[in-house]
Formats: sequence, C-alpha cells, structure tokens
Amino acid sequence: MSYITGFAVMEVAVRGVLPIGDTTENVTYFILDTAKSAIVGQVVLPKAVKRSLAVAVTVKVPAAAGSFAIGTFDDGGTFQTCSFLRVESPTVARPDDAVGPSAR
Repeated sequence: MSYITGFAVMEVAVRGVLPIGDTTENVTYFILDTAKSAIVGQVVLPKAVKRSLAVAVTVKVPAAAGSFAIGTFDDGGTFQTCSFLRVESPTVARPDDAVGPSAR
C-alpha cells in the first residue's frame, strides 16, 4: 500500500501464530483504524500451515491512525476480528537502527 507524499506514516507489527491445517489458499487480513472505521493496511497470509508458524510482519499505516483491529470481512460486509493475529503499535526500533556516540 502506498501513500501520497507528505502524509506521515508509522510502522505497526502484525504478530500471531497461524492456524494448523491444510494450506489451500491465502487470506487478506485488513488492518482497521477502529476510531475512524477505516481500512489503513492489509497483509496476505496463508489460511493454514502444516506446522506451527509464528508471523511478525511490519506494515506502514497513516501516523494519524488510532487503535487497531485486524480481521476479514464476511460475505455480508461485516468486519470479523481475527482471534490469532494482533496489531502492535508502534513497532519497537530494531537494534541496528540504534545511534550511539561517535568516536573522535
């Protein structure tokens, strides 16, 4: 997903453990800004996996977004929250992004 230049973005992490079963298809999970009832991001993951698999995916969303939910839409268009995925906001800085004192 891309954003128009000039809009501030932040990174959130989608984390969870995928269901175990026969992998038959991929599912698009939508990240919803619950305060505005607006879709702000999405991830595509397998519907199921053969053995336990934890996921951690970083997604860019608008910085103005508030609280988040992740899930799918049923055939009637109703948002269904996913029980095995969660959105963590904001993501924790990676150690390689750290800045320390410089040698002189």
